[in-house]
Amino acid sequence: MKKYKRYNFLFLTITLLGVSGFGFVNAAIDPYGIINAPKIQGLNDLKPRQFANIRLFKAIDVIEQRPKTILLGSSRSDWGLDPNHPAFGAKPVYNLGLVGPNMYEVRRYFEHALANQPDLKQVVLGLDFFMFNQYKANSVDFDEKRLGQRFIRLEDLLKTTLSADALNASIETIEASFQSDASYLYTSSGRRFVHGGKLKDSMRTRFETSIAEYLNTEGYYKRFKLSQAFLADLRTLVEVCKARNIDLKVFISPSHAMQWEALRKAGLWSEFEAWKREVVKITPVWDFSGYNSVTTEPVSERMTNFWDSSHYRKEVGDLVLNRLFAHALEQVPNDFGVLLTTETVESGLAQTVTGRAAWVAEHSEEIACKMVSKR
Repeated sequence: MKKYKRYNFLFLTITLLGVSGFGFVNAAIDPYGIINAPKIQGLNDLKPRQFANIRLFKAIDVIEQRPKTILLGSSRSDWGLDPNHPAFGAKPVYNLGLVGPNMYEVRRYFEHALANQPDLKQVVLGLDFFMFNQYKANSVDFDEKRLGQRFIRLEDLLKTTLSADALNASIETIEASFQSDASYLYTSSGRRFVHGGKLKDSMRTRFETSIAEYLNTEGYYKRFKLSQAFLADLRTLVEVCKARNIDLKVFISPSHAMQWEALRKAGLWSEFEAWKREVVKITPVWDFSGYNSVTTEPVSERMTNFWDSSHYRKEVGDLVLNRLFAHALEQVPNDFGVLLTTETVESGLAQTVTGRAAWVAEHSEEIACKMVSKR
């Protein structure tokens, strides 16, 4: 009997030492960027796993940083809006943009930020058409129980230190850091950037891939029905900001003209216009979509405005923020950004139609069709 006891004690001791050992390694490498472990160049300074766990690490960043200004929206906000833009007055500023969210997820992250910073001063909200698609489900990394917390949950802490996935993530982090090989990374204030400033695929491939994904993926352009529930989420966010005297600025994201051609090809243009009409019933919105001098940049390997058909670069995000905050307006093209209200929405929609006609007249329909025909 004593022999069995000694065996069990030895087994338990070795197991605990082993688990605590790789838990310590994962905590030291911190592959998800949630423990604030020191970054050591060549060891853990590049954390590619953050991109796939954006809802995890941004929820925890909000708990730790308690920002007074937050930037909300989809991956367009995530990638294009710079928290260091000089127009922001209330700091710290955090980019709380998410990859592929619906409006419910955006509202819940807004509420999470408010729970951790009751003195929230400013919100910038980028809207995208697909965020209001009834068929856009919550993302797989969305966890309702994580939001509203004031401390990192024990469940999240255990998953990110003692799981096999955490160990694999640590190995990926070490490999990426040692080889200086990564694509999407994040600043400490939540903005995504491209390591080295250049992606591996050609621009044309990125345009074709992006458009094909929008056309063929559930929740985007494959089928669409305007969700009254998601409109109600927007209305709730707007009303909370009004009630708490939070400065709210809302805009429709810019995307390249080819993106709008894809939406038209999907047969959703009338739904796109109907969505804008519903949004302005809730709040005025700056509209940067459509066909203007920024979004009609010729597609080439040297593009300065876009990463692909739907994602604009930081330089364009700076122009958006300039327009929203009336900052350095001399830098903003006159045709970039139209304020839509219940009084101006119809003229704004007509302006988009006119802009498209001018763009089509100057560009080959053959190229446009080829760019949006990959299904």
